Amino acid sequence: MESISTQLKSWLEEEKKVFKSCNLFKCILGLNELESNVFSYLLNHEYVTTIELANVLEKDRSSIQRSLQNLIKSEMIRRKSMSLKDYTDLKGYVESPKRGYLYVYTTEELGIVKQKLVGLLEQWYDVMLNTVASLDSLFDCYEQDGELC
Repeated sequence: MESISTQLKSWLEEEKKVFKSCNLFKCILGLNELESNVFSYLLNHEYVTTIELANVLEKDRSSIQRSLQNLIKSEMIRRKSMSLKDYTDLKGYVESPKRGYLYVYTTEELGIVKQKLVGLLEQWYDVMLNTVASLDSLFDCYEQDGELC
């Protein structure tokens, strides 16, 4: 079993690959690979549609939509309804589209994302401290046949 300090040392030695490989989001937020990729893309791009994500990440639209729903539940991204006219103006498209609306996705402000990540880390740290503090009661409970009571 690899110790936490060994894991951290290897992460730091990998030239910040923690962020490139989305390990940070997987570890702290419990995201899968696609959710991590979607979240990373949204951190660098505002007002993104499902179709844009599907094209960029080369995944089917239904998989992207599932990932977006999970990210919305985690409160790391927001969904906003936008008129096609506003969307084309925002993206700088020349063509005037038909009337209608679409959903666009963006992350929460970076400061809020950081606060949530720190909060989750602090919760995990508190749980680990309590677990370590209660180890003595586990040792008292250890039976001779190798079973915990």
